[in-house]
Amino acid sequence: MKNSHALRYGVFILALLIVFSIFNTVVYADELIAFNNNSKNASIQKLPKEVFLTFDDGPSVNNTKKILKILNDNNIKATFFIVGIKAEENPAALKELSNNGMCIGVHSYSHDYKKIYKSSTAYINDYEMCRNTIRKITNKEPMNYTRLPGGSTNLITSKANLNLIKKALNDNGIKYVDWNVCSGDADSHEVPVGKIKRNVKNQCQDKKIAVILMHDTYYKHFTVESLPETITYLKNQGFVFRTFADLTESEEKELMHLGIINK
Repeated sequence: MKNSHALRYGVFILALLIVFSIFNTVVYADELIAFNNNSKNASIQKLPKEVFLTFDDGPSVNNTKKILKILNDNNIKATFFIVGIKAEENPAALKELSNNGMCIGVHSYSHDYKKIYKSSTAYINDYEMCRNTIRKITNKEPMNYTRLPGGSTNLITSKANLNLIKKALNDNGIKYVDWNVCSGDADSHEVPVGKIKRNVKNQCQDKKIAVILMHDTYYKHFTVESLPETITYLKNQGFVFRTFADLTESEEKELMHLGIINK
């Protein structure tokens, strides 16, 4: 009788030990999964947000230098897509951009839509004229990223012709860059400073990578006026300022995935 009682007691204890072991294993597994998930989330959160300030259609004799001063005052770099004829009119401004380590790329030579979008050959000829102008003034090669006037999905020419132009660029080792944040500074001749700042703020929300379209032509004083507060906002949001001069392979792939490069 005593042996039977002892046996039942032993079985009971063994069952408890098995249940306890299973419970601990499940709890440990859950904690391990939670730890791994938290670690992944933490690593994602630690990845810096990136912003690319880009300026089209310059350089100008006035606003380009003002923008450069603001950038230098904030110890940041930006990307300037240059118009060749404007560079010839304002070579000192382009030299200053280059000497201060700003990223220089081709926008076009003439910025004459009818002329450059006539054919892929016309576009590449215009591109090369701008490239040669930049090289002559700065004694440096412009980067192999360009921005098509009006963007790579513009309605100025046919989609078929645009595709031929984009293929010709890629065949020559040149990638084209669009944007995912539009400041709206080219919406009209005079754009309120507050509107530009709101556009940037609203469109940068929830973005890990922001490529901002702005302009540095002669009449864009409101772009200049909006820039200091825009930069402050972006810094406060944790953005790291980057240019297209030294993109990593992973950054380029991500920008392609977002439809900003080679859309």
